[in-house]
Amino acid sequence: NAEYGNELMLRENCVRASIYHFKFINFLVLMEFLLHVWVLLFVGVNCLTEDELAAFTPRHPDYTDTNTGLNSVVWAKDNNDGSQTIYTNGIPSHETWTFPNNLTRNPNYIEEINTTLNIFSEPIMRDEPLRCLPLGYLGIATSGVVIDSWFPSQQGCPEVMEFEELDICEGHPSPRNQYHYHHYSPCVQMPVCGEPSTIWGVALDGIPIYGPIGEDGVQLTKADLDECGGKYDSSGRYKYHMTVDPPYSMGCFWGEIRSDVGKNARSFTCSCPFDDRVFSNRRPPRQAPGRMGAGRKSNCKFDNSNTSAPAACVDRYDETYDIGYKWEYQERDVALAPCCPQGQDCGDSCKTENGIKDICVQETKTVPYWTRVAKSYDDDTEMNSAENENMIVGTNDINNGLGPDVSIFGRNVSKGGMNDSNVVANENSVVLVSEVSNGGMNDSNDGMNDSNGGINMGTNDIGVGIPSNNCSFTCRNNLYLIGICFLCMLIAQIIH
Repeated sequence: NAEYGNELMLRENCVRASIYHFKFINFLVLMEFLLHVWVLLFVGVNCLTEDELAAFTPRHPDYTDTNTGLNSVVWAKDNNDGSQTIYTNGIPSHETWTFPNNLTRNPNYIEEINTTLNIFSEPIMRDEPLRCLPLGYLGIATSGVVIDSWFPSQQGCPEVMEFEELDICEGHPSPRNQYHYHHYSPCVQMPVCGEPSTIWGVALDGIPIYGPIGEDGVQLTKADLDECGGKYDSSGRYKYHMTVDPPYSMGCFWGEIRSDVGKNARSFTCSCPFDDRVFSNRRPPRQAPGRMGAGRKSNCKFDNSNTSAPAACVDRYDETYDIGYKWEYQERDVALAPCCPQGQDCGDSCKTENGIKDICVQETKTVPYWTRVAKSYDDDTEMNSAENENMIVGTNDINNGLGPDVSIFGRNVSKGGMNDSNVVANENSVVLVSEVSNGGMNDSNDGMNDSNGGINMGTNDIGVGIPSNNCSFTCRNNLYLIGICFLCMLIAQIIH
């Protein structure tokens, strides 16, 4: 009996030890989970990993550009101080057409233009995206070529595909003689059919840009992405993606921009698709003197005393100006980016001067295509108001500036379409409310008060213009909540 009792006691102790062991494992699993949550919320993921930094290298290191006789230089590094740097001399490391080009009527040359981009090592996401994109380049491709928006430097903000044919690598030189892309270039990376795209470049806000093929091996279009042209991957990391339909790359910026980003502050002014006067001799009805020139206001204020701080960037639209166009979604069949079958060698690009190579695969897809449409002014009153600086002109409904359906420059999007409305403004104040439903843009804009020369921020509830810090108010609340949950679970484990 004594031996049997000892055996029962031993078994009971083993069971008790197993229970404690099980609880301890659960406790470790809980700690690991909370650690992952903390990392995602506060530590973040590097804008560019070591492998992604290493991808910034000439596509063909020994290639000599036929336009300049120079070799491409591009590199990226982590500075171990919270910043990363990307440098390029702007010379393409792949084949291009000869410029100036009589076929495309492009009179510009390709020249060496050194560009240094500084980004945060850890992304700082904004509360609201910056929709007024700067003039010139928006990022740098891994090939060393800069990436511009989908608008050429022309009045009326035409789509670049409708304005000029691009070379076999989907690039051309600007009036500054800087060779650049406007949309996806297969010469940066050859897309392989069914394989997820690798890194394609990096944006000014430090968020990586990937090619058009998603994690599931299916090619993405704008309908698969958010308004800025990005999405979160399966690991919770946000990335932009290049697509074959507008805006092709970044439609806005979700990340904060460093004060030492390396781009001229004068370029951070609102242009297409909201304003095109920077490309003409026209001036806004109200002259705004300053370093930016008449009528031009910088969207970003850079901290010269602390260059590692985020620039204070806000969307600033001239509410008194009507560009004469609106953008709406129209169903259109588009040719997806041609891809190279797995295991095949398709060269640098599937595109030739005579079309797509036979070895490459190209599919078509029906997508809601963001299309520029000329505004029509059917009502005489509305037409006359276009010449009145106290009225902002839309095309469909006239509102008094107090309703939720007021929009400016056709940015009120509902169910994939766009509706315009008028907002009444006067010389001393501007009333502007804009709202977007079902996946559109919800933004508050800053009004310009001419009576005192100041700028009054909009009062919508989304707080545009308030830059996010590494630990925003929302993050701090999450931290408190996680801390309380952790303490409660720890006490529960001790009681058990």
